[in-house]
Amino acid sequence: MSRLRLTRRRFAALGLAASFATPARAAFPDKPIRLLVPFAPGGGTDIVARFIGEKLGAALGQPVIVDNRPGGNGVIAGEALTRSAPDGHTLLVATAAGFASAPALGAKLPYDTVKDFAPVGMLGLFPLVLVGAPNLPANTLAEFIALAKAKPGELNYASAGVGGTNHLVFEMFAQRAGVKLAHVPYKGAALATTDLRSGAVHVMVDSLAASLGNIQAKAVKCLAVTMATRQPQIPETPTLKESGVDLVYPGWAALAAPAATPAAVIAQLSRALADLMAQEETKARYRQLVIEPAAMTPQETAAFIAQDRAQLTELVKKLDIKLEQ
Repeated sequence: MSRLRLTRRRFAALGLAASFATPARAAFPDKPIRLLVPFAPGGGTDIVARFIGEKLGAALGQPVIVDNRPGGNGVIAGEALTRSAPDGHTLLVATAAGFASAPALGAKLPYDTVKDFAPVGMLGLFPLVLVGAPNLPANTLAEFIALAKAKPGELNYASAGVGGTNHLVFEMFAQRAGVKLAHVPYKGAALATTDLRSGAVHVMVDSLAASLGNIQAKAVKCLAVTMATRQPQIPETPTLKESGVDLVYPGWAALAAPAATPAAVIAQLSRALADLMAQEETKARYRQLVIEPAAMTPQETAAFIAQDRAQLTELVKKLDIKLEQ
C-alpha cells in the first residue's frame, strides 16, 4: 500500500472520528418560532407582533407563530417564556407595563425581569399625548400649566387605573411642570376618554393611536406629545420639551428571549430585527399604526428598559403609589 493511500485513509478516519466526537449544531432556526404576545388578538401590540412576526419569519426562513397569552399584566406570557427552551425558538413581546411599571410598583412576579430574560431588540416606540377636554380653558400646554398653578388641586386628570402607564406618565409630567392635580382613576382608558370628551374630567395622558380620531375630530384638545420629536400625524402639536417641560417618555414594546439563549442566536435575531426596522415597508406600516420604529441592539434595549424601570421606581417611591388591591 502506498504512503499516499495510507495518509488519505488516516485523514478520512480522523475526520469520521471528529464528526462523532463533536456533532454539528443545527443552524438556527430549524423549526417554527413561537412569539408570545401578552394581549388578546386585535389590539395595537398584537397587530405589530403579527406584522413583525411575518417579516421576521420570511427573513429567517421559518414561520413565526403568534401565541396570544393575555392576562396578569403580562405575567402569563412572561412565565410561559421562562419555562420554554432557551434556544431562540420561543420569544416574547415585552412591554413597559410588565417590565417597568410592574416591578416599580412592587408587583409580585414569578420571575426576575432582569435575570430571567435576554433583550433582543426594540419593536417600536408608542407616542403618548397629553389631551384636554374640549371645554378646557387652555389651548396650549403653557396655558394649561398656568391654569393649574393658578388653581392648585382644583383641576383633575383621568387615567385607566392606579399604576397604569397614563397614571405614572402624568405624574412624571406634573412633577416636572410643578403642578398638582387630583387623580381620577377609571377601569380602562375608554371610560376615561368618554368622560374627558364630555368635560367631566379635565386632562389625561393617552396613546396617540387611541386619541388620534378624537384629536382630528376636535373632540379633545391635544396639548403636547411625549416623544423627542413632533409626530407626523399631528405635526402642529409640540413636544413637552418644546413647551418647556423636560420630559420625553414613549410607550414601548421589545422582543425578549429566555436568559440562557446563546449569544449567537440573540445576535442573529437582533440583526434580522434591525434590518426590518430599516425597511420602507416597515416604516410605512408603523406610520399607519402610529408607532415609531426604533432599531436598538440587545445592549441598548436592556439599558433602555433599565432606565425606564429606574425612573418609574423613583417616582412610585417618591409619591408612595400603591397598587389597587
